[in-house]
Amino acid sequence: MSYNKQELLGTAMPDAAVVEHLRAHPDFFAKHPDVLMEATLQHSSGPAISLIERQVAVLREHNRKLKHQLQDLVQIARDNDRLSERMHRLTLALIDCTSLEEIFIALHDSLRNEFQADAVTLRLIARPLQSTADEQSGFSVDTLFADKDDASWSAFKGIMNNGKPVCGILNTTQLNHLFGDQATDVASAALVPLANPSSADRAMLSLGIVAIGSYDAERFHAGMGTHFLSQMSELISRAIRPYLS
Repeated sequence: MSYNKQELLGTAMPDAAVVEHLRAHPDFFAKHPDVLMEATLQHSSGPAISLIERQVAVLREHNRKLKHQLQDLVQIARDNDRLSERMHRLTLALIDCTSLEEIFIALHDSLRNEFQADAVTLRLIARPLQSTADEQSGFSVDTLFADKDDASWSAFKGIMNNGKPVCGILNTTQLNHLFGDQATDVASAALVPLANPSSADRAMLSLGIVAIGSYDAERFHAGMGTHFLSQMSELISRAIRPYLS
């Protein structure tokens, strides 16, 4: 009995056709070992399972786990590539800035558009070299600065002293101080402390903080990596340093 390939296309192949094909190609499983790994072979030993069959089942499960691990690693690599590209574009945008206002706008646009942040805040405690305002937009660099003696600013003292980015859920005082009208909407955030890398005095080290807020409570959590946030901290700190006293 012979079967036309076109007749079998799109339908389940009859057992007889499978038998005929395997007889015509006795080396099929040698050429396609992956098919043999997925096949279920019965034997006449009743409910007992041979050691070889058990070994094959264990190897199949191990193979599936390795495939999943490989897929996870590939996804992480792709995510890191995308983050690297975004960091590169942010770097280029900050290089082109010639004022503190332009830095704030470039940072805000990049974090909102490139990094999908729902809220962005820059708060500086180091004072500007000069206070200027954009007459067209009404933007003033004075709005970026916080009084380091303000009681609400003490809620960030531990983060600033540690000097490392943190992610998670903020308390009410922190949310209100950083996000204002958006405080009730921000469910999780990343806090990126800024520091003067050339200062040897810890008391003069802190420059301020960048807060990246999300309406998704799962977006930023305590267990996530902060490597790119640390790089962002160094990048922004060097960009704003020439404009601060």
